[in-house]
Amino acid sequence: MAATTEQEPKLRGDSAVDPRDDKRGPKVRAMFAGIARKYDLLNRIISGGRDQAWRKRTVRMAQLKGGERVLDVCCGTGDLALMFHRRKPKPIEVIASDFTPEMLVIAKQKADKAGVPLPLAAADALHLPFPDASFDVVSVGYGVRNFQDIDAGLRELARVLKPGGRLAILEATPARGLIGRFANWYINRVVPWLGNVLTGSRDKAYSYLADSIQLFPDANALKARMEQAGFKDVRFRKLNLGTMAIHVGVRD
Repeated sequence: MAATTEQEPKLRGDSAVDPRDDKRGPKVRAMFAGIARKYDLLNRIISGGRDQAWRKRTVRMAQLKGGERVLDVCCGTGDLALMFHRRKPKPIEVIASDFTPEMLVIAKQKADKAGVPLPLAAADALHLPFPDASFDVVSVGYGVRNFQDIDAGLRELARVLKPGGRLAILEATPARGLIGRFANWYINRVVPWLGNVLTGSRDKAYSYLADSIQLFPDANALKARMEQAGFKDVRFRKLNLGTMAIHVGVRD
């Protein structure tokens, strides 16, 4: 069940895609295709250069033991998947999937430049093309809030994990209090402006980012939904004054 709040989040209403639309998948794919070339630059600027550190923390919290198969879902341009490749002890294989082919093109370029094998799959996170119990670790960085159905997506991630396998999720999370008010101002005002300026986008892609964060479950609610999807020992760590969170759970 989604997190309850005292009042319905106030959305911008001018985004490229309505994050409440349960059939928004093709529109989200087209939106990310349009910003793929500027995606990394925008992430660095919007996060103040901290997004890579948050990804590294996610890899650490996944607690690789060596010799595992890792799947990075919603891989975007491949940064998180490549960090798993560099982690010691090394996994035996890392596969990256995303439903936006334009993002996968950039991920392949990065992998080729780094000289590492990175099998890629163009796939919707709700319908992954892998057998049951295929992976020891599954990760998602900034992708769960784009799932058309969060609960169905979490169940699909559980399906492809082996029993005892770990799921690691890095996501923006709604913040409260003074920090929350500042974060809401930054996300609703500064981020869409930066996105539109740097991409030249006319479709308000980064207004969608603001709205999707506003509607996303808070850290405790996401923990509960992971447990309902079949994960145990779920824990989370908040980052960036509570505006980011890393969740890790073990498939039951």
